[in-house]
Amino acid sequence: MLAGILPWIVTAPSPINGAPPLAVHASGHTSTLIAVVAAFAAALGFALASVWQQQAAASVPAKMALSPRLLLTLARRPIWLAGIGAGVVSIGLQALALAFGPLTLVQPLLVTDLVFAMLLGMRRSRQRLGMREWAGMLAVVAGLAIFLLAARPYQGKPDSRDVVWLVIGLLALVAAGAAVAGGRSPVGVRRAILLAAAAGTLFGLQSALLRTVSVRLGRGILQTLTSWHPYALAVVAIAGVLCSQSAFQAGPVGVSLPVIDTLEPSVAILIGAVAFGEHLAYSPGAIVLEIVSWAVIIAGVIILDRSPVILDLQQQQSESRDSEQGAQELEHNVGQSVSTPTVPRDGGKLH
Repeated sequence: MLAGILPWIVTAPSPINGAPPLAVHASGHTSTLIAVVAAFAAALGFALASVWQQQAAASVPAKMALSPRLLLTLARRPIWLAGIGAGVVSIGLQALALAFGPLTLVQPLLVTDLVFAMLLGMRRSRQRLGMREWAGMLAVVAGLAIFLLAARPYQGKPDSRDVVWLVIGLLALVAAGAAVAGGRSPVGVRRAILLAAAAGTLFGLQSALLRTVSVRLGRGILQTLTSWHPYALAVVAIAGVLCSQSAFQAGPVGVSLPVIDTLEPSVAILIGAVAFGEHLAYSPGAIVLEIVSWAVIIAGVIILDRSPVILDLQQQQSESRDSEQGAQELEHNVGQSVSTPTVPRDGGKLH
């Protein structure tokens, strides 16, 4: 489906305002294709990483949420390490895409990781795709195609002044901090959503920093290492991973991943437009289509979230976590009964 519409999106003029196709933007035809293909490959890798990481995190006790011990515990699980490896490769692909294309082009394409996650979840649960799943995936893909055709994202500058970064960073950190503070409720959907909101905000900021670092690397490693951007990127990335892992641990991937998927590109697109001067079409017809298409994408995400395939995956993960915690409690209770003598109510012998 994506392969069929990709060449048309890249090479076709805008049917809304006659704007030139993405292929002839300042980044050039080849650069745009590299950015698009790398973004789709990164989306597939992120989906695989999320499913593997959530599978590992779902069995960790809830008391470890938002604690560094969570990452230390998960680091001893091979499937989580495989997910981290897939995530690292995906970040590399995302950096490649951002080196050749603007945030406003690359980040919307990464929303397709939920489509890939649906297909991976279907394979794991051994279910067939129904009308709901096809409708959700079609909404995401069609909404994405319409958004790109209407918005015609155009290359801006890859960096901004430090004072602008300071304002953007403070706003993102305050928003993420508020979500984390609200996410300290008992394990459940609300906690997973709030922690995922914090992760999505941080990942949006991370994408903007990654864009700057990727372009700076092309100018020289020394220039990159002597700036503050790569170090801020590392801190924001670690905080985002901690929030996302806590969200995966608090609830199934079908709850947290859609929130991350919608917030990350939204925050990144906003930063791209405000800080980097990346242009979107702003004629009345284009603005209406941009809003409608983004709403269609969000609707597709919600439909996929409520899919029986995802719900079945949630149930399996919940049962797995409950079984492991129950086994740990039973082992703890048995150990106490063996090591600690008790006095029966009837005054019998110690046992």
